Amino acid sequence: MPEPVSAPVSTPLSAPIASRANLPNALSLLRLVGTPALFWLAQLPNTRWAGAWFGVLGLTDALDGFLARRWNQTSEFGSRLDGLADLLFYPSGAALLYWLFPAYLQPNLVYIGVTLALLAAVNGYSWLRFGRVILLHTNLGRWAGVLAFFAVLGAFFTDTTTLIRITAVAYSVSFVEGILIFKLRGPVSPDTRSLFFQGPR
Repeated sequence: MPEPVSAPVSTPLSAPIASRANLPNALSLLRLVGTPALFWLAQLPNTRWAGAWFGVLGLTDALDGFLARRWNQTSEFGSRLDGLADLLFYPSGAALLYWLFPAYLQPNLVYIGVTLALLAAVNGYSWLRFGRVILLHTNLGRWAGVLAFFAVLGAFFTDTTTLIRITAVAYSVSFVEGILIFKLRGPVSPDTRSLFFQGPR
């Protein structure tokens, strides 16, 4: 007697909402919905509340991927949610710098402009070529995120002008790598680590 055919497994993006409810995704969601609060906190007399909240949100970025890998809860949905949260969080950090510490940001406006242009280029390239925006989580992008975190958080305590410049250059290089990945390897997973290695989230 033939074995019964099991029901087809749903794709990660079409999985039930309950299967997406886990701590790594909750941390990404907290970063996504919590980022706008930075600008409310920045208006308080003690602006370090904004710095503290930025630090909390930055920790969610460090923890969501780590926990997803450790607990085997990686998914395409989680990767996209993480990328969307990062896309809001890190540019908001730059806006926060411009609002609270313009003297640190103004010498780097050209570098930041190039970085934003390359960000638009890599996202536009994936959308035009593949019909969707693929937000990559490369190793270079992750290290640039670490630099951005310390450039913003450190600005509440010291001059981070040089670190901001290094961060902009690191992001620019990671976006150029992203364009090369798309050009040479096609519509890859968002969890692609680099031009030479593709690994899990």
